[in-house]
Amino acid sequence: MHGEPVLERAFRVLGAFTEAGEGLALHTLAARAGLPKSTTSRIAAQLTDVGALERVDNGDFVVGLHLLEITSLAPRGHGLRAAALRFMQDLHRVTGRHILLVVRDGDEAVLVERLSARDAAAVKYRVGGRLPLFGAGIGIALLAHAPGRIRRKRWRARTTRSASAGSWPPYARTASAP
Repeated sequence: MHGEPVLERAFRVLGAFTEAGEGLALHTLAARAGLPKSTTSRIAAQLTDVGALERVDNGDFVVGLHLLEITSLAPRGHGLRAAALRFMQDLHRVTGRHILLVVRDGDEAVLVERLSARDAAAVKYRVGGRLPLFGAGIGIALLAHAPGRIRRKRWRARTTRSASAGSWPPYARTASAP
């Protein structure tokens, strides 16, 4: 087989969605995935056939419910969520602030659960989204307890980036709080 494997291209299509409930037209999906429109169309059709994507009335694609069914089986996130939720709720009730549960995945963090406060500032990240370890206080707290090689790698990346534009990486897109 020549070129990028189909599974990697399929994950690029799925990774094009950045906000909950977001519908994407085929041309937008192709542009965000960085794939030709014809390839994106073929892959999106296959993902729709298996329930990973769905088509809405206007023809846009949305993330399919079957992905939720599959991802709900991820033990690292959801087992932790179940164990922590009662404590998170207590903390939320006492502080009245956002409470975030994240796990470190390599040199990034993944938001597992979020309890949002009504009067607090909007949270930039969505459940299931990735954030840089230097991007928020919770990421810095995870970084403080990460292995030394991860801390050194992230520090080098941060100092290099801050010397340039200081821009956020593409996975740190803003999402509205519920």
